Amino acid sequence: MIPTGISPTEAAFEVVGLVNAKSIIDFMFFETKIGLAVFLIGMLTALWRSVKETDFSVLWSYLMMFCILLFIFIKPMAGLESATSTMEAAGWKGTTTQEALKEVFIDSGKARAGSLGLVVISQGYNAIVYGTISAITKVTQQKDFNYLNNPFIVNKVSLYLQHFSSEGIKKDPALRKDLEDFLKNDYPQTLGRMINNGKTQANITKKWWPGDEEIIKNYDLDQRKRWEALDLKLTDYIKTEIGKLGAKGPFTDLFIDYKAIKIKLLAGHTEKAATDIASNMTGYGLEPKAVSLSWIMRQPASWLAFASSFVGQFFSTTLSEFMIKALPYLQGYAVMIIYSLFPFTLLLCLLFGTFSILKEYFIYLFWVKSWVIVWALIHYAAIYMSTLQTRLGSGTSSWFFEKPYFNTVTGVLLVMSPGIAWFMTKGVLSGIGEAATALTLHADKGTGKVGSKIGI
Repeated sequence: MIPTGISPTEAAFEVVGLVNAKSIIDFMFFETKIGLAVFLIGMLTALWRSVKETDFSVLWSYLMMFCILLFIFIKPMAGLESATSTMEAAGWKGTTTQEALKEVFIDSGKARAGSLGLVVISQGYNAIVYGTISAITKVTQQKDFNYLNNPFIVNKVSLYLQHFSSEGIKKDPALRKDLEDFLKNDYPQTLGRMINNGKTQANITKKWWPGDEEIIKNYDLDQRKRWEALDLKLTDYIKTEIGKLGAKGPFTDLFIDYKAIKIKLLAGHTEKAATDIASNMTGYGLEPKAVSLSWIMRQPASWLAFASSFVGQFFSTTLSEFMIKALPYLQGYAVMIIYSLFPFTLLLCLLFGTFSILKEYFIYLFWVKSWVIVWALIHYAAIYMSTLQTRLGSGTSSWFFEKPYFNTVTGVLLVMSPGIAWFMTKGVLSGIGEAATALTLHADKGTGKVGSKIGI
């Protein structure tokens, strides 16, 4: 049996929607006379049209449609007691569908059943979505980062690390104080000694940090020992905090750069030390006024760059985080509502005597389910982009700090994903019809040209 729903969230909402649909069907067609009244109105309308047009095929078509709806969607039921999701079948280890449904059905003792025809069609849709994602995974050769096992893994890691680094070293006051003392005393002393000895460039850049190989070479013996001890403690602190965030694992480790986190954590102190040296406030700075003037001239641009970076990272972080967390639930609610509206679609079909309403219903249902396909494409695009940026990363920082553009892109694409899925759905369904029309037109033109040549 094909699992119900792609993600546990979608599967849980899908089960609720299917149960709601079955309950409403039972109420309309068996517990009350609503369904019977609509059927009689539709049949009388079909009979009147048959008499008026002297074509009783309209009536027989209506009766045939009623039988199809009755014996496929209205009467038969399918059990949903052991409903699960495709992601769970693919190895997902997070929250399960049954855990999400426990308080809704199991504890309350409510029966779980849905319209057999609707359940089968839903499972067919799930199979199409699953097959498409599997094909994308195979084409992109990202088996280890399969969306079904690790949805938005790259973006989640980046968001975890940005939040973690923005908090600073708040959980270990002793380590924070020791680092501040080192960066206030030993670090600027070493920078000043390097500059005054002419062993490095005269300009100060914030990419210098205490763990840089060139700086470590210029520490004296005691300073080097203090830094190495602090560096080890800082590494342990980062590992502990990342583990608490739930971001630790074999996949996450591939994207975590401890050096980049350290640079981010110490960036404020190191930039201050560099600034103090350039302005000769520490006593280890440069004497030439040209350097100080150059530093002063750089300040407006530096502040603008800092403000832009802050706003950009805030936007990318909050937007991506919100969409990554909220979209599965938005899709789940949409699925639940669409399933719950299914009985009313059946009533409209019986009232107007046409399957076209049911066809439109299933188009919209597939549209909501196809959101996951777009999310998988965004997931693999983010992995590709992160890999590319890692290779092209400049300086000593890594891509999720120097170049967090893919987070912004991800947030925007996630906002657009329902629209992208809609155009994709309509394109696939209408493309076949348009292709057939185009072929017919070309065939007609070709026939006309041939006919004109032979005098027809």
